[in-house]
Amino acid sequence: ARPAFSILSVEEKRNLEFAGLEFAARIDRMDRLSTGGHAIIDYKTGGSITPRRWDPPRPDEPQLALYAVAAKEEVTAVAFAKVRPGEMRFMGYSRDDKAIPKVQKAKAWQPLMRAWKEEAESLGKSFAGGEAGVDPKKDLMTCRYCGLETLCRVYEKINVLAEEEFEE
Repeated sequence: ARPAFSILSVEEKRNLEFAGLEFAARIDRMDRLSTGGHAIIDYKTGGSITPRRWDPPRPDEPQLALYAVAAKEEVTAVAFAKVRPGEMRFMGYSRDDKAIPKVQKAKAWQPLMRAWKEEAESLGKSFAGGEAGVDPKKDLMTCRYCGLETLCRVYEKINVLAEEEFEE
């Protein structure tokens, strides 16, 4: 049971721009909310999902945050729609607690949107500038899935840090 809404778009292709970089995107769904503003909804059928994965710094899954800050519409909610047999629900953030059931009200909506925008611009600027520092977000947990070990010096960095700690 949701407050009244209308579907504005489904599978809409859009171009997003951050720091001079342009990305092709497809928004699963956007609703116009009777409570004001718009909701961006992304359907998920599997995996472990949580809106915390959108949080800066260096969000693990920035997709919905990017859609929200690039939208020309006033976005007041972003949510995953989990669609699995026996486990259907919304998960996300909103400006208020009336937008979509079970979507939590963000502690501070406008600061969250600003943080997402600043993070997108910062990461885009770094990428466009060719920055490629050895800085895995989750240390060696990140490296397990990389496949570029022969080009990367992360192990040297870690060994040097270990040696320094040993000497101390």
